[in-house]
Amino acid sequence: MDKLPFRQVHLDFHTSEHMPGVGSEFSEENFKEALITGHISSITLFAKCHHGWSYFPSKVNKMHPTLKTDLLGRQLKVCKELGVRTQIYISAGLDERKAVEYPQFRNENAGEDSTLLGAHWHGLCLNNEEYLDMLCAEVSEVMERYNGDFDGVFMDICYPWYCVCPTCINDMLSMGLDPENAGDIKKHRRIVYKKYTSRINSAVAKYNPDMPVFHNCGNIPRNDRSEIAVHTHHLELESLPTGGWGYDHFPLSAAYSRVVGKEFLGMTGKFHKSWGEFGGYKHPNALIYETALSVASGAKCSVGDQLHPLGCFEMATYRLIGKAYAEIEKKEQWCDNVKAVADVAFFSTYTEDDRAGGADAGANRMLIEGKYLYNIVDRWCDFSDYKVLIFPDCVDFDDELCKKVEDYLQNGGKVLLSGKSGLCGQRFFMDFGVEFFGENPMDATYLVPAYDMQPNGITPYLMYKHGYLIKVCEDAKIMAYMQDSYFNRTMRHFCSHANTPNNPEDKKPGAVICGNVGYIAWNIFTEYEEKGAYHAKRIFCDMLDELLGDEKTLSTDLGSNGVVTLMEQTEKNRYVNHLLYAVTKNRGDTEVIEDAPVTVDTHVEIKLAAGPSRVYLAPENKDIPFTYENGILKYTVDRFTLHGMVVIDK
Repeated sequence: MDKLPFRQVHLDFHTSEHMPGVGSEFSEENFKEALITGHISSITLFAKCHHGWSYFPSKVNKMHPTLKTDLLGRQLKVCKELGVRTQIYISAGLDERKAVEYPQFRNENAGEDSTLLGAHWHGLCLNNEEYLDMLCAEVSEVMERYNGDFDGVFMDICYPWYCVCPTCINDMLSMGLDPENAGDIKKHRRIVYKKYTSRINSAVAKYNPDMPVFHNCGNIPRNDRSEIAVHTHHLELESLPTGGWGYDHFPLSAAYSRVVGKEFLGMTGKFHKSWGEFGGYKHPNALIYETALSVASGAKCSVGDQLHPLGCFEMATYRLIGKAYAEIEKKEQWCDNVKAVADVAFFSTYTEDDRAGGADAGANRMLIEGKYLYNIVDRWCDFSDYKVLIFPDCVDFDDELCKKVEDYLQNGGKVLLSGKSGLCGQRFFMDFGVEFFGENPMDATYLVPAYDMQPNGITPYLMYKHGYLIKVCEDAKIMAYMQDSYFNRTMRHFCSHANTPNNPEDKKPGAVICGNVGYIAWNIFTEYEEKGAYHAKRIFCDMLDELLGDEKTLSTDLGSNGVVTLMEQTEKNRYVNHLLYAVTKNRGDTEVIEDAPVTVDTHVEIKLAAGPSRVYLAPENKDIPFTYENGILKYTVDRFTLHGMVVIDK
C-alpha cells in the first residue's frame, strides 16, 4: 500500500447483541452497487466492533450471536473483484462484551463514571496483560485468516488513557512511580501506549511486515512525534465538522500533518451530526465542500458511514457520497504528490492536557481568514523553510528552542510573538528591544492603533483578555498602544453594563516591531478564538504583512469565509491554486453547509520567479487570461462554486 487512495469510506458496524438477523440482508450485488455508485476506491471493513463482537467465524473471540455468515470475508471478496482497497477495523479501547464479562479489564479514570448505569461504552485498559493478549490474538487471527485479501489495519479508540485501575497502580508502584501523582500517571500512560502499539504492530508484522497500521485516537497530537511514529504508514485525521469538531478543525490538523512526513487523509462523515447516527444525512453541498477541503489541504478523503445491522447498504448514502467523490475523481491528477507552499508557520501550543488548543485555533483561524499560506510546526521542523515564524500566546522557550530561534533570526528569519511566548522565566529569549514586566492588573484594556487601522481607523478597541506590561527601545516601531480603563470593575465600583471605559490619558506600548521581531502584548490568538473581534485579527494581519514585506507569495480578495492554498506538483512542473468558499450556518447546536453560492471575480496575485506557460481551471481545462510583470502573476477566476482549482504550468 505505497500510496493512499483518494476516495475512502470508513464503515462503522457497532451492533448490539440485541439486534436480530445481523447481516441477513447482505448481498454481494447490493454491496457492489454501493461501491460503484459512491465512486469508492477504498473502504474500511469491520472485524470487531465496540460491542465486542466479531463479524466472521472467529476462534479467539465470539461472533455476533445473530450473524450466520462470514460477513467480513464476503465483503473482502467483493472489494477484491472490483479492485477496491480494504482496511480491516478492530476496536481496541472499547469492547463492551469484555467490559461486562471481565470488569477487571476496565479503564479507571478518576472522576469518570465507570458503572454500568447509562447507555454508554466503558473503556478498557490497554495495560491489562490478559486483555492485551486477547486483543493481539484477535489481530493475529485476522492477519492469518485474511492475509493477502486486504491492505491495512485500523485500530480504534487507541487514545493512551489516564488510568488508575489495579493493574496500572501496581505497575506504577513497581516502576517507582506514584499513582497519586498526576505527572507520574501521565508518564505511565506513555509507557502503556508504547507497549500497546508495539505489541499490535508486531502482531501484524509477523504475518506481513509491510502492512500499514493506524491507531486512531481521535486527534493527531502536535508536539509529540513519538505518538505519530507508531502509525506505520499514514495518518487519518478524524474531523467531522458537524460532530463537534467544527469547520476550522480539519485545516488546523492538516497544516501540522503536512510537516511530519507521512501521507494523510481527512475523515469526515455523511451524518448530519456525528458517528453512529442512523438516518442522518448532511446536504450534498457540505460533503462536496469537505472533500474538496481535504484535497486542497494536501490530503486524501474518507467519509464515514454506519451500516444497518441487517447488512443492506443504503443507496441514499452512496448516492450522497458519490456526488462528492465523482468530483474528487475528476480532480485527482492535480492533487497527488503535492507539497504546500507556505510563507509562514506557527509553533503549536498543543499539549495532551489542552487538546483544543485555544491559541492554535485562534492563530489557525486568523491565517485562514487572512489568506496566508502557512503550516504548523514543532521543534523538530526546519524553521528556515519559512519567512515568518509565529509563537502564539503561551509557547515556553527552553534552551534548545532559544538557540534554534536565535539561529533562525541571525539567518534572516522573522518572528512574531504574543502574550508570554518567547519568555525564559521573566525575560525574553534574546534582547530584541522589548522588556517584559508581567501581567497588566487592569481587567479591561484597550488597543489603540498608531496608524489608520481599517475599517474603523484610530480609536480605542476593547480587548477581552488581560494585557502584559512591556518597555520598548527607542528604535521600536509601535503599531498599537495599550490603554487602561479608569478602574477595575467590582461589585461596588463599576460603570455601565459591562466594562469600564478607557482612560484617554493612559498610553503604553501594546504592539511593536523591533527589527525582525514583532510582539503583541495580549494573548491575542486565544482572544480571537474565544471572542472573534475583527480588530484583533486586523492588528495581527497588519503586523504580519509588515514583517513579510514584499515576500508575501499570494494575495487575493476572496472573502473571509474562503480558504486558499497553493500546492506545488514538482513531478508535473506546476502549481495548483485551490479556492474554496462556503457559508456555514448554526442550526441548533450544529454548524451546517447547505447553500452553494457562486463566487465571482476572484482576483489572485502570486509571486513567481518566472512566468507560467499556461494558467487554466481544472478539471474543466478552461484557460484563464493572466499577466506576468515584475515577478507577479495576476489572474481572475470569473466564477466557481464551492471549489475552484487553478493550475499554473511552469
